[in-house]
Amino acid sequence: MDKEKIKSKKNQLYFTAMALIVISLIFLANSFITQTPVALNSEKTMPPVTGKIILAEPFKADEVYGLFICSCCNRPLDKENICCGSAKERLEYIDSLEKTEISKTDAIIKMVKKYGMESLSDEGKKLEEEIRLELAERAPENRPKIIITPDSYDFGEVSVRKGTVSKIMTIRNDGESDLVINNMDSSCMCTTASIIFNGVEGPIFGMSMHGNPKGWSVTIPPKQQAQLKIYYDPTVHSGLEGQHLVRVISVFSNDSVDFEKKVRIDIDQVE
Repeated sequence: MDKEKIKSKKNQLYFTAMALIVISLIFLANSFITQTPVALNSEKTMPPVTGKIILAEPFKADEVYGLFICSCCNRPLDKENICCGSAKERLEYIDSLEKTEISKTDAIIKMVKKYGMESLSDEGKKLEEEIRLELAERAPENRPKIIITPDSYDFGEVSVRKGTVSKIMTIRNDGESDLVINNMDSSCMCTTASIIFNGVEGPIFGMSMHGNPKGWSVTIPPKQQAQLKIYYDPTVHSGLEGQHLVRVISVFSNDSVDFEKKVRIDIDQVE
């Protein structure tokens, strides 16, 4: 009888030990599983890099200066060598973005949306394809869509003696949400533009470096349209008779893909 009790006791100890081993193994497995996401999450906190744009880490202003040019001098922005007022404005805008602690990608996109793709330097243009892909990826399906027709116009011969000529294009919102236009820019001070909506003409915009209206915008609901009126004043460059000229108006809006729409005009200037 004593032998049976001893045998039973040994069996109980054996099963208890096995149970403890199984519980320990389960505990270790759970620990590994719960720790693995922590390691992955810690990796995700590292700034992912696509091309040359750091997507997550707050940027430093001096990383972005050289990616953009001064609209007047066409020189890369340099905080140590500010060439003119246009460069100063752009540098100050980059500095203001740095204070918001946004990512380098967001800073570049904000600069491009404010000043256009043409503001990119040769170094910045290496990122242009990546910027466009990023914009398309971020764009909501119901975004506003700006359409300008025609997007070019040939004035033919324009006489200095007859003065300013103008042309009206149509701006249409083909999207599913409100199109907001809040800025325009011209490639030359001889060319200006305004927007007419519901019969009311807005302020005149020219070259941004010479100062443009602030705090203005116009909202065009989905499937509605406005008019873009472009003016060309030949007296601004009265010494260009006999030359063929090309000028560009840029229209900036909240269309997250075509945020900068360009319209070209051609002129053959005569006396």
